[in-house]
Formats: sequence, C-alpha cells, structure tokens
Amino acid sequence: MTVQPTKTTKIMLFVGHWIPLFVRKGLLISLFMLFYHLGTKNRLITLHNLMRSFPEKDIKQIIGIAKGVYRHFATVAAEFFDMPYITKENIHKWAEVEGLENYKAAIAKGKGILSIVAHFGNWEILPFGVPIYAKTINIVYRPLDNPVIDNMVEYVRTMMGNTLIPKGGSGKRILELLKENQIVGMLSDQNVGLQEGVFVDFFGRPACTGKGLAVMAMRSGAPVIALFPARQKSGKYKAILTPAIEAVNTGDYEADILTNTQRFTKVIEEIVREYPEQWFWFHQRWKTKPHDPLFYQSREFNAQFKKEVERANRDNQPLTILLLDLDRFKAFNEACGHIEGDKAIWRIYDVIKRCLRKTDFFYLYGGEAYTLILPMTAGKEGMIIAQKIQTEIRKEIFTTSSGKDAHVTVSIGLAQNKPGEDTKEFFRRVEQLMYQAKKEGRDRICAE
Repeated sequence: MTVQPTKTTKIMLFVGHWIPLFVRKGLLISLFMLFYHLGTKNRLITLHNLMRSFPEKDIKQIIGIAKGVYRHFATVAAEFFDMPYITKENIHKWAEVEGLENYKAAIAKGKGILSIVAHFGNWEILPFGVPIYAKTINIVYRPLDNPVIDNMVEYVRTMMGNTLIPKGGSGKRILELLKENQIVGMLSDQNVGLQEGVFVDFFGRPACTGKGLAVMAMRSGAPVIALFPARQKSGKYKAILTPAIEAVNTGDYEADILTNTQRFTKVIEEIVREYPEQWFWFHQRWKTKPHDPLFYQSREFNAQFKKEVERANRDNQPLTILLLDLDRFKAFNEACGHIEGDKAIWRIYDVIKRCLRKTDFFYLYGGEAYTLILPMTAGKEGMIIAQKIQTEIRKEIFTTSSGKDAHVTVSIGLAQNKPGEDTKEFFRRVEQLMYQAKKEGRDRICAE
C-alpha cells in the first residue's frame, strides 16, 4: 500500500526532479565535500573506520576512499529525486541485474526469500528494481527522526506497491509473509545494542549485529539472498543477487544464531571490500562493545569539551586536548584473537587512567580511539602526560595465539587551546596532529 505523500513531499520531489541531474550532482557533491572539510565528527568516524578496516593502506589512500564515500553518497542523494520516475521501460538506463537465476531458484522453493540489504550503493533503487524484475518487496524499517524526510522516503519506497514493516514487533508479520512466498528485505549492517545482537567478525573486529535475520531464517527455513546495487564506472548500477544461503539449524539455538549472523555479515564485508567507497562508513558500526557501559561515550565528551572550552575562554586559562588512536589494532586482533584484543582495550584503559589526574576527563571516541581533556593545562605539561601514557602502554605485553609476545602502540595528537577558538576548530587541529603521527610512522606524539 502506497504511503500518502504530504504536500511538502510532493513539492520537494517535483522541485528536485525539475533540476537537471547533473546540476543536482554538482551542487550536492560540492556541499558534501564542504561537510567533509568542516564536519569534524563524521569525518573522524569515517577515517577511523577506514583506517582500522584497511590497515594495509596508507593515510593518503584512506583519505582518498573517505572523499570517495562523500562523493558517492552525494550522488545517491541527487539521484533520489529521479527514483519515482523509474519504470519498466527505462530501468535499463539505471541498472542491470546479475544473478536473477538465484532469485528464481530461491522463490521456486515456496518458502519466501529473506533479503540481506545494506547501506550500500544506492539502496533506494531497490524498491523500484525488485518489483520490476521480480515481485514487490516487504521492507523492515525504522522510521526516520525527521517526519518530513520520513514521509518522502516512505512514499518513494512504497510507490511500486511495496510494504513497509515497522521494526518493533515485526517477527510475526515477517513469518506470515514468508509463508505467502513473499520477499522480505532486512537491513543488516548497522550497530545494535547488546540486547539486540551478537558479536561477529566484521573487517577483523567484533561488531554487534542484529540477530533478527538469523532468527527469521532459522524459524522459516526461507533462503537468504543478498541484494547489492553497486555503482559501475559507467554510472549505472549492477544489482547483484547472490546465491541463496540456507540457514544452519543444528538445534543449538544460540550457536546457530551466531553462525548464521556471521555468514550473513561476511557477505556484506565481501561486497564492501570490492566497492569500499559505496558503503556507509559514517556509521559507528563498532560502537557497541562487550563492556561498553563502563566507558564514557562521545556524546559525553562533546558536552564536556564544550564546557571546558567555554571555561578556558572565559577565565583565560590553558586547556589541552589529547587524541589517542591504537596503531594497527586489526593486525593485533588477527595475531592475538578478539578475546585478547578485548582484554587489550581494557588494559590500555587502565594504563591511561593511572596516568591521569583527578581533574582530567577521559573518553572512548569512535572506536579504539580515546580523547583526554586536561583542564588548566598548558601544552608542555600535556606533553609530559602524553609521554607518560605512551611509555606505559609500550610496557604492556600481550600474547599471540602462537604464544609469542605482542605489544600495542598509540599515535597521539596534542594541542592547546587558542583564545576565542571554538570546539570544532580546536578538535580539528588535534585530529590533524593525530593523523600526522600516523603518517610519520605511528607510535609517536605530534604537537604544535
């Protein structure tokens, strides 16, 4: 059933489509690149995620991919206004299909299809391509926070007769649809809380992943097919339908959920490795950790950081910020295992904590990165603390799976506040210094 568009939705879609696509793309790419250069938080998350996922790439390559991510999603946003005008007659101008035989074989089993969907390529083309090449799709979704954008997205997604299933309490409805031999699409690449997911390997790190897809596959017996619309150099999309995955169902419920979730996640990693610029790296995919509640989170850091900058400016006092990032931590996890890697995060946490004063603030920021706020502290004094942390971390000895000793190092950026400087500019300086430490060989401190 098509969601009824509001007047605002109709106007936005009309105006957006009226502007030529090449103009839209040019404007939005320029805007997104401005966000890249001015928006500290999302750029930091993107760069950190890429650095940890591709440790074999140098910083120049990582920055190149990050900028490609921004350009890609600017293009996706520009194309959104053309989606309502896709038809059976013109879809060949937008996309081609690879693996349609996989869909036909799966749907012939009569158990429906569970589709792995990710924030990859241009996923908004799927509500048009799937009904044209196959049949309507039922999409499990969470309503967007902005009601104006939510109505526009819901309207576009349901124009071809697709159905939206609100995420909460959707299990019963999903099973009913599968019994009717329907297709159900489930986004499977987002971070979830400890109660909703299980930890599986994703780019060499434990990622808390929703277990709903595995549960539905085990209960229904429906085959699972991934559906990825990958942009090609020509500008067209190749809708890739993977061979069906049959859920493992040994009777060990918890173990089977873990096994199946890992298999589904591996499929996503494989396509992202092939097209790294086309995945949603802005997302804090590894935010939830097994012991996450004991760490302050980035939102607390942002609030405290703002307070301390305002206080330092008001009282004309020095303020120093440190940004620490673990070096080559993916390689450490591969050598020592994720259990030892989790222990390492806690041991390093304890090491840093022992080096701080009672007046200092300490936060986990964006993954295996840490931010330290040192009030009433000049840069020279902050350097002493940074050197102490670096020295103590170097002393820690870990054990690889083969029994050999291993060490962890950190790259540190350090900066002192400037009079009248706002938080964004201050943190940008610290961030740049941390990346400079990485570029100069890691395991070092860079300060102005």
